[in-house]
Amino acid sequence: MGGGLLAPALPTLIGPFGVSAGAVGLVLSVYTLAAALTLPFTGLLLDLLGRRPVALGCLVVDGSFGLLCMWAPNFSTLLLLRFLQGIGIAGLIPVAMTIVSDWYAGEHRLRVMGYLSGTIAVAAVVIPLLGGLLAELDWRFPFAVYGFSLLLAAAFFLIIPESGSPTPFAEMRASTGTYVRSLRDTLKLAEVREVFLHSLVLHYLLYALVTFLPLFLAAEHGVRVGVAGLALAFHGLVAALVSSRAVGVKNLLGQRGALFAGYVCIGVALGTVVLWPELPGVAVSLAFFGAGMGITQPAVFHWVSGAGPPELTGAVVALFNTVKFVGMTLAPPTLRWVFDYAGVSWTFFVAAGIAILWALRAATYSYSSTKSNAGL
Repeated sequence: MGGGLLAPALPTLIGPFGVSAGAVGLVLSVYTLAAALTLPFTGLLLDLLGRRPVALGCLVVDGSFGLLCMWAPNFSTLLLLRFLQGIGIAGLIPVAMTIVSDWYAGEHRLRVMGYLSGTIAVAAVVIPLLGGLLAELDWRFPFAVYGFSLLLAAAFFLIIPESGSPTPFAEMRASTGTYVRSLRDTLKLAEVREVFLHSLVLHYLLYALVTFLPLFLAAEHGVRVGVAGLALAFHGLVAALVSSRAVGVKNLLGQRGALFAGYVCIGVALGTVVLWPELPGVAVSLAFFGAGMGITQPAVFHWVSGAGPPELTGAVVALFNTVKFVGMTLAPPTLRWVFDYAGVSWTFFVAAGIAILWALRAATYSYSSTKSNAGL
Protein backbone atom coordinates (compact mmCIF):
# COMPACT_ATOMS: atom_id res chain seq x y z
CA MET A 1 0.00 0.00 0.00
CA GLY A 2 3.03 2.28 0.10
CA GLY A 3 3.09 3.45 -3.50
CA GLY A 4 0.37 1.53 -5.30
CA LEU A 5 -2.40 3.06 -3.20
CA LEU A 6 -1.39 6.67 -3.85
CA ALA A 7 0.14 6.42 -7.33
CA PRO A 8 -3.17 6.69 -9.21
CA ALA A 9 -4.20 9.49 -6.82
CA LEU A 10 -1.15 11.67 -7.56
CA PRO A 11 -2.97 13.89 -10.11
CA THR A 12 -5.62 14.73 -7.50
CA LEU A 13 -2.96 16.11 -5.12
CA ILE A 14 -1.69 18.71 -7.59
CA GLY A 15 -4.60 21.15 -7.14
CA PRO A 16 -5.20 21.02 -3.37
CA PHE A 17 -1.52 21.41 -2.53
CA GLY A 18 -0.49 23.68 -5.42
CA VAL A 19 2.44 21.57 -6.66
CA SER A 20 3.65 20.64 -10.13
CA ALA A 21 3.10 17.27 -11.80
CA GLY A 22 6.81 16.54 -11.53
CA ALA A 23 7.04 17.41 -7.82
CA VAL A 24 3.99 15.47 -6.67
CA GLY A 25 5.96 12.22 -7.00
CA LEU A 26 7.84 13.24 -3.83
CA VAL A 27 4.84 11.89 -1.91
CA LEU A 28 6.14 8.46 -2.90
CA SER A 29 9.85 9.24 -2.59
CA VAL A 30 9.92 10.52 0.99
CA TYR A 31 8.01 7.43 2.11
CA THR A 32 10.50 5.05 0.57
CA LEU A 33 13.46 7.20 1.67
CA ALA A 34 12.42 6.84 5.31
CA ALA A 35 12.11 3.10 4.85
CA ALA A 36 15.57 2.92 3.28
CA LEU A 37 17.14 4.83 6.18
CA THR A 38 15.33 2.77 8.82
CA LEU A 39 15.76 -0.73 7.42
CA PRO A 40 19.36 -1.39 8.55
CA PHE A 41 18.24 -0.88 12.15
CA THR A 42 15.12 -2.94 11.49
CA GLY A 43 17.29 -5.86 10.41
CA LEU A 44 19.31 -5.62 13.61
CA LEU A 45 16.13 -5.60 15.69
CA LEU A 46 14.67 -8.54 13.77
CA ASP A 47 17.60 -10.72 14.77
CA LEU A 48 18.05 -9.35 18.30
CA LEU A 49 14.46 -8.74 19.47
CA GLY A 50 12.55 -11.20 17.28
CA ARG A 51 9.99 -10.93 14.51
CA ARG A 52 6.84 -10.09 16.49
CA PRO A 53 7.94 -6.85 18.25
CA VAL A 54 9.29 -5.40 15.02
CA ALA A 55 6.19 -6.33 13.03
CA LEU A 56 3.76 -4.91 15.58
CA GLY A 57 5.68 -1.64 15.98
CA CYS A 58 5.94 -1.11 12.24
CA LEU A 59 2.26 -1.80 11.64
CA VAL A 60 1.17 0.70 14.31
CA VAL A 61 3.48 3.45 13.01
CA ASP A 62 2.47 2.88 9.39
CA GLY A 63 -1.23 2.96 10.16
CA SER A 64 -1.17 5.91 12.56
CA PHE A 65 0.83 8.35 10.43
CA GLY A 66 -0.96 7.20 7.29
CA LEU A 67 -4.28 8.25 8.80
CA LEU A 68 -2.84 11.59 9.94
CA CYS A 69 -2.01 12.43 6.31
CA MET A 70 -5.72 13.02 5.78
CA TRP A 71 -5.46 16.23 7.82
CA ALA A 72 -2.21 17.60 6.38
CA PRO A 73 -2.67 21.39 6.02
CA ASN A 74 0.04 21.85 3.37
CA PHE A 75 2.39 19.88 1.13
CA SER A 76 5.38 20.16 3.49
CA THR A 77 3.39 18.66 6.35
CA LEU A 78 2.13 15.91 4.06
CA LEU A 79 5.70 15.03 3.12
CA LEU A 80 6.75 15.00 6.80
CA LEU A 81 3.90 12.66 7.74
CA ARG A 82 4.71 10.41 4.79
CA PHE A 83 8.34 10.29 5.92
CA LEU A 84 7.31 9.24 9.43
CA GLN A 85 4.90 6.71 7.97
CA GLY A 86 7.76 5.26 5.92
CA ILE A 87 9.58 4.35 9.13
CA GLY A 88 6.71 1.95 9.78
CA ILE A 89 6.69 0.30 6.37
CA ALA A 90 10.37 -0.54 6.71
CA GLY A 91 9.92 -3.80 8.61
CA LEU A 92 6.87 -5.33 6.97
CA ILE A 93 8.20 -7.15 3.91
CA PRO A 94 11.45 -8.09 5.73
CA VAL A 95 9.36 -9.63 8.53
CA ALA A 96 7.35 -11.65 6.01
CA MET A 97 10.45 -12.79 4.09
CA THR A 98 12.32 -13.64 7.30
CA ILE A 99 9.44 -15.70 8.70
CA VAL A 100 9.17 -17.60 5.41
CA SER A 101 12.91 -18.24 5.60
CA ASP A 102 12.49 -19.45 9.21
CA TRP A 103 9.75 -21.89 8.26
CA TYR A 104 10.89 -23.27 4.88
CA ALA A 105 14.03 -24.33 2.98
CA GLY A 106 15.09 -25.33 -0.55
CA GLU A 107 12.40 -25.68 -3.20
CA HIS A 108 9.67 -25.29 -0.58
CA ARG A 109 11.07 -21.86 0.25
CA LEU A 110 11.11 -20.87 -3.44
CA ARG A 111 7.49 -21.99 -3.79
CA VAL A 112 6.39 -19.98 -0.75
CA MET A 113 8.46 -16.96 -1.85
CA GLY A 114 6.51 -17.23 -5.11
CA TYR A 115 3.28 -17.15 -3.11
CA LEU A 116 4.58 -14.16 -1.16
CA SER A 117 5.51 -12.36 -4.36
CA GLY A 118 2.13 -13.32 -5.80
CA THR A 119 0.38 -11.94 -2.73
CA ILE A 120 2.22 -8.65 -3.19
CA ALA A 121 1.17 -8.70 -6.84
CA VAL A 122 -2.48 -9.42 -5.92
CA ALA A 123 -2.33 -6.40 -3.62
CA ALA A 124 -0.97 -4.50 -6.62
CA VAL A 125 -4.22 -5.44 -8.38
CA VAL A 126 -6.61 -4.38 -5.66
CA ILE A 127 -4.82 -1.44 -4.05
CA PRO A 128 -4.27 0.84 -7.11
CA LEU A 129 -7.83 0.24 -8.23
CA LEU A 130 -9.11 1.09 -4.75
CA GLY A 131 -6.84 4.13 -4.51
CA GLY A 132 -7.97 5.47 -7.87
CA LEU A 133 -11.65 5.02 -7.09
CA LEU A 134 -11.34 6.64 -3.66
CA ALA A 135 -9.31 9.55 -5.04
CA GLU A 136 -12.11 10.35 -7.47
CA LEU A 137 -14.27 11.07 -4.42
CA ASP A 138 -11.68 13.00 -2.39
CA TRP A 139 -7.87 13.08 -2.22
CA ARG A 140 -8.05 12.24 1.51
CA PHE A 141 -9.90 8.95 1.15
CA PRO A 142 -6.94 6.80 -0.06
CA PHE A 143 -5.07 7.68 3.14
CA ALA A 144 -7.92 6.23 5.19
CA VAL A 145 -7.03 2.78 3.85
CA TYR A 146 -3.82 2.86 5.91
CA GLY A 147 -5.98 2.24 8.95
CA PHE A 148 -5.97 -1.39 7.80
CA SER A 149 -2.42 -1.63 9.21
CA LEU A 150 -3.84 -1.14 12.70
CA LEU A 151 -6.29 -3.99 12.19
CA LEU A 152 -3.49 -6.16 10.80
CA ALA A 153 -1.42 -5.44 13.92
CA ALA A 154 -4.14 -6.97 16.07
CA ALA A 155 -4.43 -10.00 13.76
CA PHE A 156 -0.65 -10.51 13.73
CA PHE A 157 -0.53 -10.36 17.53
CA LEU A 158 -3.23 -13.03 17.85
CA ILE A 159 -2.19 -15.41 15.06
CA ILE A 160 1.55 -15.36 14.22
CA PRO A 161 3.96 -16.97 16.73
CA GLU A 162 7.54 -15.85 17.20
CA SER A 163 9.70 -17.79 14.72
CA GLY A 164 13.11 -16.38 15.57
CA SER A 165 15.38 -16.64 18.59
CA PRO A 166 15.38 -13.23 20.28
CA THR A 167 18.50 -12.25 22.20
CA PRO A 168 17.99 -11.68 25.95
CA PHE A 169 18.29 -8.00 26.83
CA ALA A 170 21.25 -8.55 29.13
CA GLU A 171 23.22 -10.12 26.28
CA MET A 172 22.10 -7.70 23.59
CA ARG A 173 24.81 -5.09 24.10
CA ALA A 174 27.61 -7.65 24.03
CA SER A 175 26.17 -9.44 21.02
CA THR A 176 25.60 -6.29 18.97
CA GLY A 177 29.30 -5.76 18.28
CA THR A 178 29.75 -9.35 17.13
CA TYR A 179 26.58 -9.05 15.07
CA VAL A 180 27.79 -5.91 13.29
CA ARG A 181 31.18 -7.45 12.52
CA SER A 182 29.56 -10.60 11.15
CA LEU A 183 27.20 -8.53 9.04
CA ARG A 184 30.10 -6.49 7.67
CA ASP A 185 31.85 -9.70 6.62
CA THR A 186 28.63 -10.94 5.01
CA LEU A 187 28.31 -7.76 2.96
CA LYS A 188 31.75 -8.45 1.47
CA LEU A 189 30.34 -11.53 -0.30
CA ALA A 190 30.02 -10.93 -4.04
CA GLU A 191 26.74 -12.84 -4.11
CA VAL A 192 25.14 -10.57 -1.50
CA ARG A 193 26.23 -7.44 -3.33
CA GLU A 194 24.91 -8.80 -6.62
CA VAL A 195 21.44 -9.62 -5.30
CA PHE A 196 21.30 -6.20 -3.64
CA LEU A 197 21.95 -4.57 -7.03
CA HIS A 198 19.08 -6.58 -8.49
CA SER A 199 16.83 -5.23 -5.75
CA LEU A 200 17.88 -1.66 -6.54
CA VAL A 201 17.31 -1.89 -10.29
CA LEU A 202 14.13 -3.97 -10.19
CA HIS A 203 12.32 -1.63 -7.84
CA TYR A 204 13.65 1.48 -9.58
CA LEU A 205 11.94 0.21 -12.72
CA LEU A 206 8.77 -0.62 -10.79
CA TYR A 207 8.48 2.92 -9.43
CA ALA A 208 9.27 4.39 -12.83
CA LEU A 209 6.01 2.82 -13.97
CA VAL A 210 4.03 3.40 -10.76
CA THR A 211 4.93 7.11 -10.60
CA PHE A 212 4.64 8.20 -14.21
CA LEU A 213 1.98 5.93 -15.71
CA PRO A 214 -0.94 7.77 -14.03
CA LEU A 215 0.48 11.13 -15.14
CA PHE A 216 0.93 9.80 -18.69
CA LEU A 217 -2.58 8.37 -18.88
CA ALA A 218 -4.11 11.59 -17.56
CA ALA A 219 -2.14 13.84 -19.92
CA GLU A 220 -2.08 11.76 -23.12
CA HIS A 221 -5.28 9.70 -22.92
CA GLY A 222 -7.40 11.95 -20.71
CA VAL A 223 -8.38 9.12 -18.37
CA ARG A 224 -9.63 9.55 -14.83
CA VAL A 225 -7.60 8.43 -11.81
CA GLY A 226 -9.90 5.43 -11.41
CA VAL A 227 -8.84 4.17 -14.83
CA ALA A 228 -5.19 4.78 -13.93
CA GLY A 229 -5.71 2.60 -10.89
CA LEU A 230 -7.22 -0.08 -13.09
CA ALA A 231 -4.17 0.06 -15.37
CA LEU A 232 -1.78 -0.46 -12.47
CA ALA A 233 -4.04 -3.23 -11.18
CA PHE A 234 -3.84 -5.04 -14.50
CA HIS A 235 -0.06 -5.39 -14.47
CA GLY A 236 -0.31 -6.58 -10.86
CA LEU A 237 -2.77 -9.28 -11.88
CA VAL A 238 -0.41 -10.61 -14.53
CA ALA A 239 2.48 -10.50 -12.06
CA ALA A 240 0.44 -12.46 -9.51
CA LEU A 241 -0.41 -15.17 -12.03
CA VAL A 242 3.19 -15.56 -13.19
CA SER A 243 4.62 -15.42 -9.63
CA SER A 244 2.42 -18.32 -8.58
CA ARG A 245 4.32 -20.49 -11.09
CA ALA A 246 7.77 -19.55 -9.75
CA VAL A 247 9.03 -23.13 -9.47
CA GLY A 248 7.93 -23.98 -13.02
CA VAL A 249 9.61 -20.85 -14.39
CA LYS A 250 12.83 -21.76 -12.57
CA ASN A 251 12.79 -25.29 -13.94
CA LEU A 252 12.15 -24.02 -17.46
CA LEU A 253 14.59 -21.10 -17.66
CA GLY A 254 17.06 -21.47 -14.80
CA GLN A 255 18.35 -18.51 -12.77
CA ARG A 256 20.18 -16.70 -15.56
CA GLY A 257 17.40 -17.23 -18.10
CA ALA A 258 14.64 -16.16 -15.70
CA LEU A 259 16.35 -12.90 -14.78
CA PHE A 260 17.24 -12.11 -18.40
CA ALA A 261 13.72 -12.82 -19.64
CA GLY A 262 12.15 -10.86 -16.78
CA TYR A 263 14.17 -7.70 -17.37
CA VAL A 264 13.65 -7.90 -21.14
CA CYS A 265 9.88 -8.08 -20.61
CA ILE A 266 10.07 -5.04 -18.32
CA GLY A 267 12.18 -3.14 -20.84
CA VAL A 268 9.81 -3.93 -23.71
CA ALA A 269 6.88 -2.80 -21.61
CA LEU A 270 8.43 0.52 -20.61
CA GLY A 271 9.64 1.23 -24.13
CA THR A 272 6.30 0.60 -25.82
CA VAL A 273 3.69 1.79 -23.31
CA VAL A 274 3.84 5.38 -24.60
CA LEU A 275 3.69 4.37 -28.27
CA TRP A 276 0.14 3.01 -28.38
CA PRO A 277 -2.57 5.36 -29.67
CA GLU A 278 -5.32 3.47 -27.82
CA LEU A 279 -5.72 2.04 -24.33
CA PRO A 280 -5.89 -1.66 -25.39
CA GLY A 281 -2.34 -1.33 -26.65
CA VAL A 282 -1.27 0.14 -23.31
CA ALA A 283 -2.74 -2.97 -21.68
CA VAL A 284 -0.47 -5.16 -23.84
CA SER A 285 2.60 -3.33 -22.57
CA LEU A 286 1.38 -3.57 -18.99
CA ALA A 287 0.93 -7.33 -19.43
CA PHE A 288 4.60 -7.57 -20.44
CA PHE A 289 5.58 -5.52 -17.40
CA GLY A 290 3.56 -7.74 -15.08
CA ALA A 291 5.07 -10.86 -16.60
CA GLY A 292 8.56 -9.45 -16.14
CA MET A 293 7.92 -8.68 -12.48
CA GLY A 294 6.30 -12.07 -11.95
CA ILE A 295 9.36 -13.84 -13.37
CA THR A 296 12.05 -11.74 -11.72
CA GLN A 297 10.78 -10.94 -8.24
CA PRO A 298 10.34 -14.50 -6.86
CA ALA A 299 13.79 -15.49 -8.17
CA VAL A 300 15.42 -12.50 -6.48
CA PHE A 301 13.46 -13.00 -3.23
CA HIS A 302 14.52 -16.64 -3.07
CA TRP A 303 18.09 -15.77 -3.91
CA VAL A 304 18.49 -13.26 -1.07
CA SER A 305 16.89 -15.55 1.51
CA GLY A 306 19.85 -17.93 1.16
CA ALA A 307 22.60 -15.45 0.35
CA GLY A 308 23.94 -15.05 3.89
CA PRO A 309 24.43 -17.19 7.00
CA PRO A 310 21.20 -18.31 8.73
CA GLU A 311 21.87 -16.30 11.90
CA LEU A 312 21.95 -13.10 9.81
CA THR A 313 18.93 -13.80 7.62
CA GLY A 314 16.89 -10.99 9.14
CA ALA A 315 19.66 -8.45 8.65
CA VAL A 316 20.48 -9.51 5.08
CA VAL A 317 16.81 -9.47 4.08
CA ALA A 318 16.35 -6.08 5.76
CA LEU A 319 19.33 -4.59 3.94
CA PHE A 320 18.04 -6.12 0.71
CA ASN A 321 14.81 -4.21 1.30
CA THR A 322 16.80 -1.09 2.18
CA VAL A 323 18.29 -1.19 -1.29
CA LYS A 324 14.81 -1.88 -2.70
CA PHE A 325 13.48 1.29 -1.10
CA VAL A 326 16.53 3.23 -2.32
CA GLY A 327 15.58 2.19 -5.85
CA MET A 328 11.97 3.24 -5.28
CA THR A 329 13.14 6.55 -3.81
CA LEU A 330 15.50 7.35 -6.69
CA ALA A 331 13.04 6.74 -9.52
CA PRO A 332 10.65 9.73 -9.10
CA PRO A 333 13.24 12.50 -8.56
CA THR A 334 15.79 11.27 -11.12
CA LEU A 335 13.23 10.63 -13.84
CA ARG A 336 11.44 13.85 -12.94
CA TRP A 337 14.23 15.75 -14.72
CA VAL A 338 13.65 13.76 -17.86
CA PHE A 339 9.90 14.29 -17.48
CA ASP A 340 10.27 18.06 -17.07
CA TYR A 341 12.78 18.65 -19.86
CA ALA A 342 12.13 15.93 -22.44
CA GLY A 343 8.56 14.81 -21.81
CA VAL A 344 6.83 11.71 -20.61
CA SER A 345 7.79 9.54 -23.60
CA TRP A 346 11.51 9.95 -22.98
CA THR A 347 10.95 9.25 -19.30
CA PHE A 348 9.76 5.78 -20.23
CA PHE A 349 12.41 5.33 -22.93
CA VAL A 350 15.19 6.03 -20.41
CA ALA A 351 13.69 3.54 -17.96
CA ALA A 352 13.40 0.97 -20.76
CA GLY A 353 17.06 1.44 -21.63
CA ILE A 354 18.05 0.77 -18.03
CA ALA A 355 15.99 -2.44 -18.04
CA ILE A 356 17.58 -3.76 -21.24
CA LEU A 357 21.09 -2.94 -20.07
CA TRP A 358 20.43 -4.73 -16.80
CA ALA A 359 19.05 -7.74 -18.66
CA LEU A 360 22.40 -8.00 -20.43
CA ARG A 361 24.18 -7.63 -17.07
CA ALA A 362 22.06 -10.44 -15.60
CA ALA A 363 22.83 -12.68 -18.57
CA THR A 364 26.58 -12.35 -18.09
CA TYR A 365 26.79 -12.82 -14.30
CA SER A 366 28.35 -16.12 -13.12
CA TYR A 367 25.52 -17.60 -11.04
CA SER A 368 27.22 -20.98 -10.82
CA SER A 369 29.61 -19.63 -8.24
CA THR A 370 26.92 -18.80 -5.69
CA LYS A 371 25.82 -21.19 -3.01
CA SER A 372 22.19 -20.04 -3.02
CA ASN A 373 21.78 -21.12 -6.60
CA ALA A 374 22.62 -24.68 -5.65
CA GLY A 375 19.19 -24.66 -4.05
CA LEU A 376 17.69 -23.43 -7.30
